[in-house]
Amino acid sequence: MKKSILTLAVLLFSLAAFAQSAEKISELLTSKKATFAQAAYLAAALTDDSAELTEEAAFTKMVQAGAIRADRKADDAITLKELAKLYMQATGLKGGLFYTLFGTPRYAYRELKAQGIIPEQADPSQQVTGRETIAVLNGCLSLTGGAQ
Repeated sequence: MKKSILTLAVLLFSLAAFAQSAEKISELLTSKKATFAQAAYLAAALTDDSAELTEEAAFTKMVQAGAIRADRKADDAITLKELAKLYMQATGLKGGLFYTLFGTPRYAYRELKAQGIIPEQADPSQQVTGRETIAVLNGCLSLTGGAQ
């Protein structure tokens, strides 16, 4: 019951906050493995007001910003540690000493774990579902108060 209410709240928040099409959010929510393009779309939508934003354009934008490594492909499944780095950078979330010094996915993952956004038992190399993707973004936004 709690999970259903949380999922509904996250979905409504996502729709209202980012003004994205319901189709993209629905597709992401049902996804068993979120892709770099899907995760990048949510991150890019924080700062891009364009209604014509596509997943491919968002992916390219995040690669150019350094949030996603250049050797990744848009349709590859994203891991939890790479998702943490992407959303920390997209929301402007400040990290601890090691994240500040190195800015790697490992330390982004550890920072979000310490903040309670990522569960203690989570594996940094696990592939994330669409629901988990939205939950991590929502957690980062709740800590920063919005996109930077």
